[in-house]
Amino acid sequence: MNRVGILTFHSANNFGALLQAVSLQKTIIELRNIECELINYEPEFIRKDYSISPFKSKHPKTVIKSALRIPDKIKRNSKFQAFREENTVCSKQCQNEDDFKSICNSFDEIIIGSDQVWNYNLTEHDMHYFLPEIDASVKKTAYAASTGGADFSSKESNKMIQCLQDFRDISVRESASKTTLEQRLKEKNIEVVLDPVFLTSKNNWLQLAAKPVTKDYILFFKMGYSKTAEPALEFAKKLSKETGYELLMLWDQETWFKYRDVKHIGAVGPAEFLQWISGAKCVVTNSFHATAFSIILNTPFYVETEIERKDRVLNILDIFKLHKCGLVRGKTENGTIIPEIEWSAVNSLLDNERKKSLDYIDRILK
Repeated sequence: MNRVGILTFHSANNFGALLQAVSLQKTIIELRNIECELINYEPEFIRKDYSISPFKSKHPKTVIKSALRIPDKIKRNSKFQAFREENTVCSKQCQNEDDFKSICNSFDEIIIGSDQVWNYNLTEHDMHYFLPEIDASVKKTAYAASTGGADFSSKESNKMIQCLQDFRDISVRESASKTTLEQRLKEKNIEVVLDPVFLTSKNNWLQLAAKPVTKDYILFFKMGYSKTAEPALEFAKKLSKETGYELLMLWDQETWFKYRDVKHIGAVGPAEFLQWISGAKCVVTNSFHATAFSIILNTPFYVETEIERKDRVLNILDIFKLHKCGLVRGKTENGTIIPEIEWSAVNSLLDNERKKSLDYIDRILK
């Protein structure tokens, strides 16, 4: 029986990063009934990013704000770890380079992705995601990997491109990543597939969600500190006022000292994230994965499209014919109303796209 390893950002306490890893692993195990583990490698950039230490910055105000967040960080990290332990199967921890090579070489196949594993600006040029020194007997493939905004035409990417020549199959998450890599990998057939969260059905996601919330609300989910989400928040406030539904805010940074005029949900884990999206009357967001789960869970939504790296959000709206759910600087085509969505048509499109991606996974596992 083949053993498959997945190398991705499963250790990040980020809703999209963990949930996509859970979905890809569960899909592989269920699809082929084979042994599959997440390679338990935690890169330094993730360790630093999700550290509870307030001293990552030298600016006194930032240090103070970070210190005030420590209780929320501890609570949030605990929820993520509990969800991770309950819903994933991991290899032993990679403590050093020898561990990493040994663990990788124990698999018959390694799948890189999803997430921005090939965005070397994000990963600080971490070469592990290109598997440069892994035995030739290990089949190397990629599922829904992303290059982010990395420029693979530059000389600094030459070693990475050389490593990718050894990959048997490559698929990416966005058409922009396909274009970027095809310019250097001219003999490779690079496919575009769905983000792994779409591989799992609505009912299966709901089984992983926390208990439903029994009240009517508009959910505003903000990803990061980007000011491009400000118009979306103003729209959410207007929508709350027009509908009479309470506005609740969920922010991946979990801070109480900003946006004090909006009720904050507080520190939550992946199970609660699924629950809050599922139960909302409408989701307003600047996040790709909040958009993806709104589609999967059939929750009306709006997503701000004037954001950094907007291609993947525009792409998802295009695939599911949901352009009316896009916000442009906080404005919609139809005013301040909850969008009426024909979910049967959306679900039919999702079924078709899911089948294509499942066929790709089935093919690379043979």
